[in-house]
Amino acid sequence: MSKNPKTVKKPLLLFTLKCSVILYFAACTGINSYTKSVAASPYVTKGTWKVNLLEAGKDETRLLKGYDLTFSATGKITLRKDAEIITGNWSEDEIAKKITISLDTHDPVLEKLNNNWAITNANDNSIQMNNPEQITGGRLQITSL
Repeated sequence: MSKNPKTVKKPLLLFTLKCSVILYFAACTGINSYTKSVAASPYVTKGTWKVNLLEAGKDETRLLKGYDLTFSATGKITLRKDAEIITGNWSEDEIAKKITISLDTHDPVLEKLNNNWAITNANDNSIQMNNPEQITGGRLQITSL
């Protein structure tokens, strides 16, 4: 006794269709986490910024009051406060979603900015970062002036 080819194809077609629909919805609901960019470069290279929050074991924001930060598209960073100018380098790894800051300074407070910061949020007005590798925690938020 042979099976009708139409009866064999119908369940296979329905199974394939169901799998396709499930995969489609799974991909659509999870795709945002892969395409949502938290890249900071488009924002940070436009204008001047200030440190709105620096926590490195304790809140040290007040110690950075008055410093203006400028990030160039060529990877240079400049901090200015009155006549004081500190320079250094910065880079962004968009895949790892991290910014690396390296200032040429021996100031213990400014050295706390030297780090590999994980970007948690980035927009025109604010860049929020943290350092998950630091045992005492570490958070940095800069806001545009």
